[in-house]
Amino acid sequence: MNSNNFEKEKRNLKTLFKEKKFLDLVKNGTKLLQQVPDDIQIINILGITSIHIQNFNEAEKYFKKLLLIKKNAANYYTLGNIQKKQNKFNEAIISFENAIKMNPNFSEAHNNLGNTKKSLNKKNEAIYHYKQAIKLKNDNIEALINLSRILKEKNNYEELLDIYQKILNLDPKNIKTLYNLGTAHLFLGNTSKAREYFENTIEIDKFNIPSFRNYVSTLKIDKSNRIFKIFKNIDLSILNYDNKILLLDALSKCYFDLEEVELAFNCLNKCNLLKKENSKFSMDDQKNLFKKIKYFFSEMNVNDIEFSGKIKSKPIFIIGMPRSGTSLLEQILSTHSKIYGAGELNFLQKIIDKLGFEDRTNLKSYFSEVRKYYYEEITKISNANFIIDKLPSNFRWIGFIVKAFPEAKIIHIQRNPMAVCWSNYKNFFLDNGLDFNLSQRDVAEYYSMYLNLMDFWTSKYKKNILDINYEIFVKNFQANTRKILDYLNLRWEDRLLQYQKTNRPVTTASHQQVREKIKMNSSEEWKKYKNYLEPMQVVLRNKKIKY
Repeated sequence: MNSNNFEKEKRNLKTLFKEKKFLDLVKNGTKLLQQVPDDIQIINILGITSIHIQNFNEAEKYFKKLLLIKKNAANYYTLGNIQKKQNKFNEAIISFENAIKMNPNFSEAHNNLGNTKKSLNKKNEAIYHYKQAIKLKNDNIEALINLSRILKEKNNYEELLDIYQKILNLDPKNIKTLYNLGTAHLFLGNTSKAREYFENTIEIDKFNIPSFRNYVSTLKIDKSNRIFKIFKNIDLSILNYDNKILLLDALSKCYFDLEEVELAFNCLNKCNLLKKENSKFSMDDQKNLFKKIKYFFSEMNVNDIEFSGKIKSKPIFIIGMPRSGTSLLEQILSTHSKIYGAGELNFLQKIIDKLGFEDRTNLKSYFSEVRKYYYEEITKISNANFIIDKLPSNFRWIGFIVKAFPEAKIIHIQRNPMAVCWSNYKNFFLDNGLDFNLSQRDVAEYYSMYLNLMDFWTSKYKKNILDINYEIFVKNFQANTRKILDYLNLRWEDRLLQYQKTNRPVTTASHQQVREKIKMNSSEEWKKYKNYLEPMQVVLRNKKIKY
């Protein structure tokens, strides 16, 4: 083929690319490349075409070949993206690092290197590269969004506020960021500021239901509220599933505020029924799990295990039923200078799910692995003397905690059964592991299962558990907090009296209550709705549970 025909065929490849005739391009381009194996333009267009048709193996070959001929930052960057698509994360890291070596100002390469590090769970390194990307290019909105996501995962809400604001400076009507900024302020206790952002979101998108749901949580609704008037008239039939349940949940709260109890329960029951229809939660599975746990520990004859390494940060597990006062207890205790409140951590659940607990052959090795994984994870969060994990459902794992962490402190808080069941039923939980709350009978049944398992743990490990009664605790929180500090071998600090002002994010359903003064009679609230809660009461009475 003479040079004129060759150049013509190369131009034809570009035409095929523009016309998206990718298969023809690959066929013709491969033939041309056999004639001139080192033609950069043909290799490049074949590599890019392979990306378009998602043949990443071929794309990688072409860009590796290209780099043998011409090393530059852009080619390394593209190769890194191809390798990341194939989950070749370690190779992608090398490619992105080479791109940065050749172009130290390559903001996008830092961003994608951050994404790759995050895929390998190297979150601190990912944060560094996102920040470098933003430093090099302050309008790199993709890096800003990626950084915001990872900061949210790490509950770093103070820094998150600044990043969200930078995104809004670039895109003032970014609805998702306005909503996220409102939510961040909500979790930090800045209620009026949060409300302002939710109002701004609704101004741009007047039917933004997630923002409406959060908005109504920031104030007591009255009949004149203009935003409530808009949303109460929305036709449910035109909404998708997610928006339908969010709206029903929000409206139930509004009607409870207005003391229109019939309407409130109508919305609440509809919301829970809709969620239940789509839920994969199984009460039978939970009963089997509880049975397996008891069987695993019922005849365990292993004594306290001696572990080689001593731990510097002792875990405090605050356990009980959800809505029993765990968040309040954490808020108070985390005000102490030697205690860090880490919130609800799922590390214990993760390692137990991974290991299972049917095999009893080498219990020391088993509990050592639980200990190693859990401790490594919590010390990434803080190096305080004590770290609180207040995931209530850790009550299921008390035996695992006792065996893996003999140094740990376990605080079990109990509250009036009807107060707990009612509060669970009326609250909307994102975690589908709490879907026992979607029917009155199920929530009362689950409560009885929890009580039964706690009786089992108490019979075996009573000396390892400090029991707190919520109703007694709130009557004199100072005196009762002193008792808890004695259990932890810590001294009283006057700062605990100002626990409401502790500046820390609270992301549970109690995020507002923990910043208010303690209410003495909150466990009596359910009695106002007694006639609507008969199914719940029937189960508790049948189980001989006093309330």
